[in-house]
Formats: sequence, C-alpha cells, structure tokens
Amino acid sequence: MSERIFHLAALADWEAACQAGAYEQSTVDRTLAEEGFIHCSFAAQVQATADRYLLGRDDVVALAIDVAAVSEILRVEDTSGRGEEYPHLYGPLPVDAVLRADPVPLRGDGRLDLAPVLVPDEG
Repeated sequence: MSERIFHLAALADWEAACQAGAYEQSTVDRTLAEEGFIHCSFAAQVQATADRYLLGRDDVVALAIDVAAVSEILRVEDTSGRGEEYPHLYGPLPVDAVLRADPVPLRGDGRLDLAPVLVPDEG
C-alpha cells in the first residue's frame, strides 16, 4: 500500500476540522456519521474522483494522509460494486495525520488541477 492516500475536502470543512482537531466529512456533501466512513483515493484515483464529483468547484483542498497514522481505521475495499478498491477511513481523521493540505486550482475546463498536489514530497 502507498505511504499516502488522498481526500478531497471543501476548504470550509477542512478549516473547521483544524479548529476541532479532527475531520468528520465523508465527502463534500455528506458527513462521516451519514456515510459510515470517509471516502479517500490512492494517487492514481484522485483525478477521476475529482472529475466525477467535484467538477467546477473552486473551494477544494487535497489532503495527503499518512497511511501509518490512520492504519487502525483504514480499510481498502470496493463498496460500490464496480470492481475498484478505494481506501476508506472508518472513524474521524485526526488533523495531525494529514501530511499536506493543498488548495487545488481549477483549470479552464472546470477540472481540478491535481498534478502539482500528487508530486511526491522531496526529502
């Protein structure tokens, strides 16, 4: 498994989580309590997820999550029945498990420009 997984959050939700110490949104329009888990993606899945659900949104922050910090609540599974497995967090995401929170710019065609966000950290 990758060292990082990703979650695309609305900026206001992420800012609220920073104040509270934990993030509890499943998607931009549903909470962890409503959905039962927090939707995440592997790096290769993030752009397709953004294209499917967040086209035209200019308030998105990409959260790069440390897999080791969330291993107790992380499951990789196919909950949609489409044959593709995604990482899901079955509990609140601690703010300190987020390695980076990058605002994602909108391209001219309305798609999120995730390429800069998905570049591995140097170090």
